[in-house]
Amino acid sequence: MIALGVAPRPRRPLSERLSPTELGAAVLDGELQRLGDDVAPIDLPVTTRSRARALRRAVPDRRVIVSDRSAAWIWGWVLPVPPLTTSVSITARVPSPERRRLRAREVVIDPDETVELDGLIVTTPQRTLVDLARHDTAPDAIEVVARGMLEHRIPPDEVARALDRRTRLAYVRRARALVAAAAQLVGADGVSRC
Repeated sequence: MIALGVAPRPRRPLSERLSPTELGAAVLDGELQRLGDDVAPIDLPVTTRSRARALRRAVPDRRVIVSDRSAAWIWGWVLPVPPLTTSVSITARVPSPERRRLRAREVVIDPDETVELDGLIVTTPQRTLVDLARHDTAPDAIEVVARGMLEHRIPPDEVARALDRRTRLAYVRRARALVAAAAQLVGADGVSRC
């Protein structure tokens, strides 16, 4: 019985309640699915928030921002889970050993370019598109950027304006070309041409 005014304790994640052997067996048996550093029942819908929760333990420092492909995975644009990519605001003063451990790139980023999802700081969809266009060299980068623009209804010209937001960004020419190629897949009417 729960006393009035006392909130029930939240349940610990499965990955903390089961041993590594039990987790591995449940994944092999098809009862659980891997979700970043966490697991989830196979019939549980995978959402933006559940993907963010899955990475929360890997990024305990709230000054570290999940970005690039990892942010694209959280937003649901890429599968499977990519290697963790993070960044840190140049004003955050995160010690070098921690930045190296997380392979965090120092960036100029405004507060409106991040969002908190279940305790994890992630780049917004628009900033994620800009970062992917500037840095991602994977063969499917154009398709990932197009998928992000479609799913979040961000027009290519809005991504181009976000690139213009800072005049000294590196790789802007490459980013503009990638956004233009992704725009060809999206189309002016917002319908996929993939």
